[in-house]
This record gives sequence, structure tokens and C-alpha cells, in this order.
Amino acid sequence: MAHFTSEFIDFFKRLSRNNNREWFHAHKKEYEAFVKKPFEEFVAEMIHRIAAVDSAIAIEPKEAIFRIARDIRFSKDKTPYKTHAAAVITPGGRKDSQHPGLYLQFSAKGIGVGGGMYQPDKDNLYKIRQAIVRDGPRLARALRGKQFRQMFGELHGERNKRLPKEFAAAAERFPFIANKGFFYFAEHDDSRLLLRGDLAEFLMRHYRAGSKVNEFLRDAIRERG
Repeated sequence: MAHFTSEFIDFFKRLSRNNNREWFHAHKKEYEAFVKKPFEEFVAEMIHRIAAVDSAIAIEPKEAIFRIARDIRFSKDKTPYKTHAAAVITPGGRKDSQHPGLYLQFSAKGIGVGGGMYQPDKDNLYKIRQAIVRDGPRLARALRGKQFRQMFGELHGERNKRLPKEFAAAAERFPFIANKGFFYFAEHDDSRLLLRGDLAEFLMRHYRAGSKVNEFLRDAIRERG
């Protein structure tokens, strides 16, 4: 059974044309009925599915789901609302940027799904690079995996132009050691995907395709620096 209806898509189409507090307040009941509630239910299902294979996942949907209100304090774009619903399923949910997990983003345009670590802190970045020195072929194999390449293509993340000398030799074999972020992302620009009854399994295939990369990163940050 599909979690979402065409009203989910339509709400975000209209919000993109009327991104102001007055319009949102006037249509808040529609948001709660067609966006907030079904998204919470869907995220709950995804948490349940992922927890079945990862015992570290024990969060509630409210811990995973990002607020629709934008933080505009330091942004030139002063529109108050995001035009998508998003969640990240990690051990600590949306407040946890230091563990790899599954990121979901649904909008009127379609679906975005990804994983890895977008911005590891200084200590975890060092641990990941140490892990690449120790076992770079493991991450290289994960990135060459057929399902990973089909689903996501490649690893993303800004790179340092200079590296400490201890990583120079490894960088010749594994250029991704220079990354400051280790994440992957796929965009499916087809809103009809949201109406599929097998949407959860569709996204679980993405989760499984990225699992070897996530496992490498998870093991790396568990190591003592």
C-alpha cells in the first residue's frame, strides 16, 4: 500500500509558488494530513526495516525528520520553508552527523536518497584516513561494487588540496583519501515514485547498495585515533 498520495506532491508544488508564512498557515491542515503524517509513518517503516539489520538504530521518526522551517538567519534566501520533506536514519537521527546512515528527501520533483558521511569532524576524518591507509582496497572494492555504481555512481565530497605527509603514499593509490566528506547520493526526478506501493523496498535496495561503504566508515570511526 502506498503511503503517499498526489496531494503530497501537489502541496509542495503550491508551496514552491507561495513560500510565505501566511500561505503555509492557511494550508497547515493540508500539510499535516497529506505531508507530515504520511511522511512520519513512512519514516517509521524505514526505521523498522533498517533496525532489523542494524541494531544501533533505535530512534523514533521525530528524531530522524528535519523541520520544514528553514534556518534563514545567515542565508540570503529568506523563504521560510523547505520545499521537500527530509529525514536521516542514523543512531542519533538528524542531530547525528557523525555516523553513516540513510538520507531521504521527497519533493514534488521526486526522490533523493543517499548515505555515507557528509561532513565528518576533525577526529573522525583522521580516523577514516587512517582506515584507508590500513585497508584502502576494502573501500575501493565497495565503490566498485556493481549495485553501488548502478545506484549512486561514485563517492562525493570536497577534497583537500594538501594532505599530511603520512597520507601521501596512500593518496597515490586511493585519491579519495583527500576527501573531506564521504557521501553518495542519487536523484530520481519522477514524482510518481512516491506513489508506489513498494517505495520502502525501492529505497532499501539503495540502502543495501551503499551498505559496504557505510560499514567501512562505521568501522573506521570506531577505531581509536
